[in-house]
Amino acid sequence: MHIALVAYYWPPSGGSGVQRWLFFVNAWVSAGVRVTVFVPKRPRVAEIDTSLQHESDERLTIVPVLGWEPMRANKTEIAENIANKKGLMARLSRWIRANFFIPDARVFWAKAVTKTVIKMYAQSPFEVLITTGPPHSLHLVGLNLSNKIPIKWIADFRDPWVDFFQNNSLPMGSRAKKKQRALQESVVRTADHVVVTAPTLAAAFKEMTPAVSVLTNGYQKRLEQQKNPSMGMLHTGSLKAQQNPEQLWAAIAALVKVNEAFANHFSLCLYGSVATSIKDSINDYGISSWVHCKGYQPKALLDTILPKAKALLLVGIAMPNTGNIIHGKLFAYMAAGRPVLGIGPIPSDMQELFQKHKLGVYTGFTDVETIKDTLLQWFTKEKINFASKGIEQYERSRVAKNYLDLIEELR
Repeated sequence: MHIALVAYYWPPSGGSGVQRWLFFVNAWVSAGVRVTVFVPKRPRVAEIDTSLQHESDERLTIVPVLGWEPMRANKTEIAENIANKKGLMARLSRWIRANFFIPDARVFWAKAVTKTVIKMYAQSPFEVLITTGPPHSLHLVGLNLSNKIPIKWIADFRDPWVDFFQNNSLPMGSRAKKKQRALQESVVRTADHVVVTAPTLAAAFKEMTPAVSVLTNGYQKRLEQQKNPSMGMLHTGSLKAQQNPEQLWAAIAALVKVNEAFANHFSLCLYGSVATSIKDSINDYGISSWVHCKGYQPKALLDTILPKAKALLLVGIAMPNTGNIIHGKLFAYMAAGRPVLGIGPIPSDMQELFQKHKLGVYTGFTDVETIKDTLLQWFTKEKINFASKGIEQYERSRVAKNYLDLIEELR
């Protein structure tokens, strides 16, 4: 079997979206499947993780594609969310981005990929095409090819499309919103199968097609456990402006003032890009001695650090209709075997996972008392009694096999 994958994020790019597909296709080629991956030749990405390049199976065929991207010449830090910038030019850029580049600014690269896929298909046909987003413009490759070449097409959604918080943070006009919704519906209805990473998103898409499956992100392997983890609290991955956990900062500020034991034992290290507005909040609450921004670190290093943490932090999106996002870092946290404080929307699919697998404590953004009580209990005691359960189903090898079984049925 020959599978073609169109993905924008690929090593040396970093992040959980890269890891999802890198390790899935690695597992597939080990099972005897031929895989060709179409990736950008010069991507504009937020994070670089060169260690992931060494994880790519040499049996994969990687096809770099060069296509025009309007934001490539922009030298601004890409991780700093465009919706949080001030000034006339920033507002103009947001408006142009929201209303002219639909579904997103990679739409022109997607057109270049479409041409390349057609050429490659003529030379070496494949049975299945998978497009993965975001960026959701990549699904237009499948949409455009669905009636041109005889293939089965899977549209893989790592995040929502129309209701994605990034889109809702932009000044999108009614015509642009209507076009986004129409494109999403065309993709979902036309694809032979749709794969999503969260049950709530699956339920929404099943109103348009019954051919929807949930195949979550996962973890590569259980990390070596530490007998006496003592590194304080850790957060990995980016923290965007829309995630700012104000009540967490308020809770930390209150506790360090009234509890000496907490002040002496608590620390929070943020490994990843952090929005300027969040850094400002940390400074405003006067807790920069306890909360430290460490910048992005490669997965290989984080795998050694995570199990050493006394506890881990997960922050959702502080916006309406974001309960259908399960952050990829949650599965890395599962592998680390440490208790997690989750702060996010209620209800949410992440909340369900916390309850089902006993991952720690999950609460809403405004519940400062639960946040304070949890931090106080965890960081004034020598040991946290913790044991998750039933997480083996999220091993990437198992998820990859389930995905491949789906593809076999689709053929």
